Amino acid sequence: MTSSVLLSATRKESLVDALPIITGYFVVSFVFGVMCINAGLPLWLPAAMCLFVYAGAAQFAALALMTTSAPLVTIALSTLLINSRHMLMAMYMSKRSAQLPISKPQKLLYAFGLTDESFAFHSQRLENGRPTSPGYLLQFNTYCHASWIAGAVFGAVASDALNRFSQFKLDYALTAMMIFVLISLCSNFTKALIALVVIVTTCLLNLYAPSPLNVFIATAVGCGAGLCLKRTT
Repeated sequence: MTSSVLLSATRKESLVDALPIITGYFVVSFVFGVMCINAGLPLWLPAAMCLFVYAGAAQFAALALMTTSAPLVTIALSTLLINSRHMLMAMYMSKRSAQLPISKPQKLLYAFGLTDESFAFHSQRLENGRPTSPGYLLQFNTYCHASWIAGAVFGAVASDALNRFSQFKLDYALTAMMIFVLISLCSNFTKALIALVVIVTTCLLNLYAPSPLNVFIATAVGCGAGLCLKRTT
């Protein structure tokens, strides 16, 4: 009886904590579903991409490349490059969750469902020492992933009735969500300073040498700044 009560409480807590992300994911994937159908792609494709790829920026980039008839190799390499940051996030979370009673299959399942938003929330939660169970982490990711898939399905189905709506520039939604994640991570002066270094570096690189790789260079500079600040404090 006690274990069932604890499980129910964990489910409720993970759902409540995930609600802001669930809402944002539904809206962004809804737009993705509409865009897929308007680009002439089959109804099943947005749902399949949201189920197996589950990466906002990579999915929108892949959609843009697919609509220009880009080679499959180009699409695969582009999405791999965009999602390479997930390896670093997964390594960090693996270290952070070492003290949790989480099995290897659960780790693999969690790594698949790890996103920028869940990483920001979970890393902050573990850093603050809040009690966290493997069930909480997996349920949190499951709610978010289900919302991402549902949004794409609804968007794809409703696309015919939303032709005028889909003409609006809605690509800001993903950017707005990333800005929210950045702000939520800047919980102290050091983190805010690192974020500022990355932003300034990105702006300067784009000003003098525009390139899609600038974001990765700026990230490396930010990591270096973080290490320097950590050693001096």
